[in-house]
Amino acid sequence: LVVVGDVSGKGVPAATVTGLVRNVIRVLVGDGRSLPDALVRLNQTLVERGAGRYCTLALAAVGRTAGGQLTVSLHLAGHDRPVLLRADGRASFVGAGGTALGLLDSITSPVAELRLDPGDALIFYTDGVTERRRGRELFGTERLRDAAAPLAGYSAEVVAARLRSTAINFSAESPRDDIAILVLRNDASG
Repeated sequence: LVVVGDVSGKGVPAATVTGLVRNVIRVLVGDGRSLPDALVRLNQTLVERGAGRYCTLALAAVGRTAGGQLTVSLHLAGHDRPVLLRADGRASFVGAGGTALGLLDSITSPVAELRLDPGDALIFYTDGVTERRRGRELFGTERLRDAAAPLAGYSAEVVAARLRSTAINFSAESPRDDIAILVLRNDASG
């Protein structure tokens, strides 16, 4: 299971909600709940106990086929769509919106079913990357996608490090928000 998220706010209150989210996901998924059910129950918990905080999440259940592909069931709850980087350098956004958790009594979280061939990667990130500012200009999602394309063929660690560096170097200012990039890459041999 891949989990990437972002909690509203900063400091101890945000850290407390982060811990709550992490623990609820562990318990629900550990109990065998489906990801859609886990998101609904997590939303209920945040509405009731999140002290007005909300979070966005990207959840991905990952499996492997006999042919060496990775299967990914992607669920987005208000989180930015990840970048699918194909081994040949094509980069596109995948997944569909969904509702942030902790804001409304009911949520939607459409599922996207993906297959990653050997050499393909799925790049998750937080808005600290895309909302990085240089004056009035945002780093943005398109710039992230375009920066990812030439990194096809590199390891997950290199892709994440280079994208992080590109985002940080976009502005001379210190980052105002957390910058997180997680790369899921199919390293199986073709």
